[in-house]
Amino acid sequence: MKSIFIIFIISICCIQINAQKNLSDSELNLIKLSLEKSYALKEAGYNLSIDSIEYKGIRQNFIPTLEFDASYGYGSTQITADIPTIQLPITGTNLFEGETQYNAKGSILNANLTAKALLFSGFQVNYGSKATGEKIKAKNYLIFKERADIIKDVIDTFDKIELLNQSESVLEASLIRIAKEKKRVQKAIENGLATPYDRGKIIAAELNLASKQTELYGNLNLLFLKLSMLTGIEVSTLEKYEFELKPWFIKTSENSFADRPEVKALDASINAYEYKLKMNKNLFLPKIQALASVSYANLFNAELDTPYTTIIGDEPVNLKLNKLELFPTYFIGVGMQWDIFSGLKHDNEIDRTSIEKTIIEDKKADAVEKLELFSKKVQVDFEVKNQQLLYKEQEKQVAFNTLDLAIKSYQLGLVSITDRLEAETDYQEVVFDYYKLIAEQRMTALELLISTGSLKVPNLNH
Repeated sequence: MKSIFIIFIISICCIQINAQKNLSDSELNLIKLSLEKSYALKEAGYNLSIDSIEYKGIRQNFIPTLEFDASYGYGSTQITADIPTIQLPITGTNLFEGETQYNAKGSILNANLTAKALLFSGFQVNYGSKATGEKIKAKNYLIFKERADIIKDVIDTFDKIELLNQSESVLEASLIRIAKEKKRVQKAIENGLATPYDRGKIIAAELNLASKQTELYGNLNLLFLKLSMLTGIEVSTLEKYEFELKPWFIKTSENSFADRPEVKALDASINAYEYKLKMNKNLFLPKIQALASVSYANLFNAELDTPYTTIIGDEPVNLKLNKLELFPTYFIGVGMQWDIFSGLKHDNEIDRTSIEKTIIEDKKADAVEKLELFSKKVQVDFEVKNQQLLYKEQEKQVAFNTLDLAIKSYQLGLVSITDRLEAETDYQEVVFDYYKLIAEQRMTALELLISTGSLKVPNLNH
């Protein structure tokens, strides 16, 4: 019967733990606003867009292109020719005797419409696009890491705000108790039952608490400014928010350190270099493209001046061309570019890519070893913090009971004012340490989620 009762109590506790929310809706909203406002995330998104355009550009190399070009010009030249001499049979005139000079000039109009289509890229497009795709994957995983860092920073900020709020409550409660003691001591002095020494010690304690409050308010203002910068909400609005500092309960994740975005990013980078290496190894293959064109050409107002004259009138023999038009001129064919020997450039690229790939593989091996150790460390830290919280909560209750006893004992004259104030200070420190430990436990819980790549908004209350 006793064992059944224990199981029942444990079941109730588990239900309460699973039902408890680590963060309120307003706190989750602050996190979402900070993710939307983050300039680092926006920049990362822009860089991904650029990489996506690059990826599309590589794949689009197989899309046919259509080009149009046109040109018009006027040209002239002097032609010097040495042609075997020809003697005319009737007149006996010698043509092309020795070197002969001709002057030629004319206008030329040319236009071409050409379509080209890449048929085979030597696998450059295929492997190049895959390498770029893996590069995009790596950046996407790093964005997950950036988002996790922002989430942690925002939670840490409003946890510190609530830690200071709790500290403020402790200080105010101490000031109230000390103010009562001050009144009591003042009456005792008037009745000759106490000395000004007691009053001086109380005044010094009040001043010490006031100094702590001043420092607390300054830090609180800075934290609200930081939270405003992270979320874009005015400080005056944030000051109305209510935060709750309580231990964080998380479910055991099925993920491991190998699921962290940093590891996945390195895996994607290795794949990218693998495709780049395959691309470089195929650089020797020829590139083949199909092309088709239609052309228009026109030679007009052309003249050819010769040194010869006619028999009648001795007029110079000048040849003229009013128009020589070529249209339509069609051309359809296949072209090939083959780098047979590139001066060992291909070999150098292969060696360089192989070294870069090895560097990334070594980085991954190093990261996996460190992340595995970090994951185990965080798990141990989380368990230690949970156990410490149990002890610290008991210590807080003991400190409160001691303070209550010291207050009553001082009123009865059983302890000195020094002992009374020391009990007050000890209680303050224990309470401060208690709430500080809760904040540390919450940060350790976040680190535990980060260690398995599970720190995402949907997982914060699970």
